[in-house]
Amino acid sequence: MNTFKNLHPITLMCYFLSILTISMFSFNPVFVISGLFGAILYLLMINNKASIKTFVGYLFLFIIIAITNPLFSHNGATPLFFINDSRITLEALLYGVFLSTMIIEVMLWFRCFNLTFDNEKLMYFFGKTFPKLGLIISMALHYIPNLISEYKSILSVQKTFGGKKGIGVYIKSFSAVITQSLENSIEKSNSMSARGYGKVKRTYYSNFKFTKYDLLYLVITVVLFIMSATSIILNTAYFNFYPTIEMNSITMTSALSYIAFLLLSLLPFVFQVKEEIKWKYLVSKI
Repeated sequence: MNTFKNLHPITLMCYFLSILTISMFSFNPVFVISGLFGAILYLLMINNKASIKTFVGYLFLFIIIAITNPLFSHNGATPLFFINDSRITLEALLYGVFLSTMIIEVMLWFRCFNLTFDNEKLMYFFGKTFPKLGLIISMALHYIPNLISEYKSILSVQKTFGGKKGIGVYIKSFSAVITQSLENSIEKSNSMSARGYGKVKRTYYSNFKFTKYDLLYLVITVVLFIMSATSIILNTAYFNFYPTIEMNSITMTSALSYIAFLLLSLLPFVFQVKEEIKWKYLVSKI
């Protein structure tokens, strides 16, 4: 069964660039909430291990940012209460909630990007034009998860057999994993040098084929992105928190932009649902 992450890398890259561009440069809560909803659905769709614990860290970060902003920023025309002669305003509180939501949204989309793009897809983009950069990115994405896994393994052994507690066991485990990482990097470098890396021009192979479905979803992505960006460019989706909350009235242009970005955010989920329905239908015909 086809999945959204199995589309051509060009289609996937255009999609993530489109969704991240709107998410990072639009200061409108409608766009942020739509993007957050789509990111959560996509993450749950591609990560079967995702559970409530997965979002605990994001929820903690959300609360910290939402609370911190009104404590340090006292802008706004609507005071709610005072803490040591410092006023807490409604606008600062709402802006903190908005800012934390936007940060969580972007982080979730980047996590979806990491789960979608493997080393092979990244090498497809950088293999010919920037082979060294592609190799560095590919190795970094490979070693970082391994480094975390190795750290957890060493930490577990230290706690079980080391007989130590407190911060010392964490420092010792971190030192051990860094030492092991440096040794592995030296061995990797010697191995690549022995095999002649960098002495001749590298060959390149790609097994990706651009199909009509890739073209279809690429066109859909571009159209929805243009429709979403129109209201931002024309400033018809204006929203401001300070000194008072102000927003433009909803027009046909802004309404179409809101709907377009919601559809853009839900595109992976819609694709997956369509493929599952198609798969079940074909199985029922057997």
